[in-house]
Amino acid sequence: MTKICEITDTALWRDALETPQTVATTLDTADGHADLVRLLKTKATRRVVATGNGASWYVASAFWLATLTTPVPCSVIAVPAGVLATGGFAWRPGDLLLAFSSSGELRDLIDVVLASSALPVGLVTASADSSLSARASAQALVSIWHQRAVTHTQAYVGAAAVAFELLGRWAGNVALRSAARRAPDVLSAQLAVAPAWAESAAADLSVTRAGLVFGKNQAWFAALQAALLLKEVAGIPAEGMEVREAATTGIYALNVEDLVLTLPVGEDSVADEAEAVCAKRGGIVRRAPWPLVAGQADALFGHFAHPLALSIRLALDRGREPDNPGWWAAYEATARRVADRAPLESASDGVKSCQRSL
Repeated sequence: MTKICEITDTALWRDALETPQTVATTLDTADGHADLVRLLKTKATRRVVATGNGASWYVASAFWLATLTTPVPCSVIAVPAGVLATGGFAWRPGDLLLAFSSSGELRDLIDVVLASSALPVGLVTASADSSLSARASAQALVSIWHQRAVTHTQAYVGAAAVAFELLGRWAGNVALRSAARRAPDVLSAQLAVAPAWAESAAADLSVTRAGLVFGKNQAWFAALQAALLLKEVAGIPAEGMEVREAATTGIYALNVEDLVLTLPVGEDSVADEAEAVCAKRGGIVRRAPWPLVAGQADALFGHFAHPLALSIRLALDRGREPDNPGWWAAYEATARRVADRAPLESASDGVKSCQRSL
């Protein structure tokens, strides 16, 4: 088995390979999407509070950031689910909770909606019959064909596509909707080349102790997700940062042989400068390829496959299990109100052919 096949033979990569089709299905079916757009357009809505946890929080934040350059009828803010659940947030008349939760069983959000019975709730989820679904005023569904591995692929990218599709409909922004519709093609192109890139990028990273990932604008949230993948899959402590933060405060604890992963957006002189600063500190700089597409919104899709492939490669090099990492039980115990309804498939299920995986 070649090194590349070691990546593509994992259940996690097989999940990722289906992502272009699941995103296309999500957008073509558009189950509940129109209802959620109508909820956003309700005249009583004065502020949308976008929220989630982990990867879903990054999608909620990307939704908020896009509203800074896309006029919408009311204000939008992004707040982590934990802040909402622990008394750090004051609700106002006219607030609408826009929750991103793949399982629909996030404990913090369930606590929020149970404590605020009159609060309108819009939900983006992959579970049509979850606890949050029962409380939602409207929900937009994300299609998942399989989740063989613990780490989300189809759910995360599907939610990101839905976020831009919903915002595009709400704001009448054709560019955002086009970015969402481009996602399957962008993903397919990146998935085809990411394993080979990861093999090359992983050279000289065997002793890496920590990682720094950065990008500008929407690539900032792609960097947060990439850092999460390094932690989840490879067990490498990593931080995702906005590019200027990376070039300043990000270098404070940067050591020789630490990984520095750049997620550029086109010709990116700001990223060039940050790379140079990090390299002077001894970081091993790797730059993920940028697909030939236009627009900041493409970053969440265009910078998913390469960090994922690199995280799998580094996990395998360290003798870690990419498909079923050891932190899963502890996460479930603290994050979920109830266990996910659909049990994970065995990591050994599915075709183990390198030819099929490629």
